[in-house]
Amino acid sequence: MAENNPKQKRRTPSWCAQLPNRLGRRMTEYCLRKGWSLYVLSAASGVPLTTIAHIADGSTKNPGIYTIMRICRALDVPLAVFLDGLEDECGNE
Repeated sequence: MAENNPKQKRRTPSWCAQLPNRLGRRMTEYCLRKGWSLYVLSAASGVPLTTIAHIADGSTKNPGIYTIMRICRALDVPLAVFLDGLEDECGNE
């Protein structure tokens, strides 16, 4: 079976490579709408400022669902709304 072969690379959709930048941009957009800095978001969400900054600049490739949930809760944005359309946006580039 191919799934059990650790030497075989998994194929990921091309839009996955663009996702971290999209998450960061979306998070930054919601901060701007609220008039918040990344520092304020960090304090409101309990997510360390370095983590917030790495998500914002796209250097964190997989921030984790619980981190995104904490950010959404602080921004008062439902997770489904925050994530809605990210795959479509990435696929259209």
